[in-house]
Amino acid sequence: MQFQQIRGATVKLIFADTSFLIDPFFAPKDAYPPLEVCYHPNLRWPTAELPLSPQEIVHGLDAIIITHLHPDHLDEFAITALPKNLPVFAQDETDAQSIHQFGFADVRILSYEGTLFNKIKLTRIDCLHGNPETTQKYYDLMQLRSTASGIIFIAPDEPTFYLAGDTIWYKKVEQTIKMYQPQIIALNAADAQFTDSGSIIMNEEDIRKVIHAAPQAKIIITHMDAVPHAMLTRQDVKKMIAKYNLSEQILIPEDRDILSF
Repeated sequence: MQFQQIRGATVKLIFADTSFLIDPFFAPKDAYPPLEVCYHPNLRWPTAELPLSPQEIVHGLDAIIITHLHPDHLDEFAITALPKNLPVFAQDETDAQSIHQFGFADVRILSYEGTLFNKIKLTRIDCLHGNPETTQKYYDLMQLRSTASGIIFIAPDEPTFYLAGDTIWYKKVEQTIKMYQPQIIALNAADAQFTDSGSIIMNEEDIRKVIHAAPQAKIIITHMDAVPHAMLTRQDVKKMIAKYNLSEQILIPEDRDILSF
């Protein structure tokens, strides 16, 4: 398995000799206006440059995975740049219909029972993209669905990999770790928040809960330093690692870094 951090939630994953692009977000730095309903209301985004050209990113791809249709997981720049004939995996039929409308010809649905692709079983896992009582009004305001998904990747001769997706810690994450015993877990952990929403993805406390639930797993911290509503940075996580002596378990790739397992 090879995990390449691109930027934000965008990852290039080679798993069982298959190359996946996950959540392509290709906008140049500062392309979008500030997100007014957050603690950095004057900050344009993305806040970091795309470290590779779209042509380099899409080279050699076998498939694309879109965990949900928020603009930092699929944007207009990626829609333009991506080959339209590649298989695209969507979390459900609602997202699949939208992706079809973007011009993609081969859109497939991730299932809870497991969807096979090549030798790989891709299993959809529910996310809790923030507490609905405090976040739904923001999703309604932005005309976005709150539904998001993670994925379990399983294949012969590969470590079981849990891409947790845009979720906070809740019982489904705990149950997934207990059921699948993943050896590698990727956490979207920038503690993104709207003005009074609370966390909508994992924060520092959630990272520690995952570590406690999966003490033998390698934890990859991703979705960092790219969006304006993030409250946790790579530097913050590095301080936590030093404080709790977690350097053997937690990995924090910089943009374009490659981790091999």
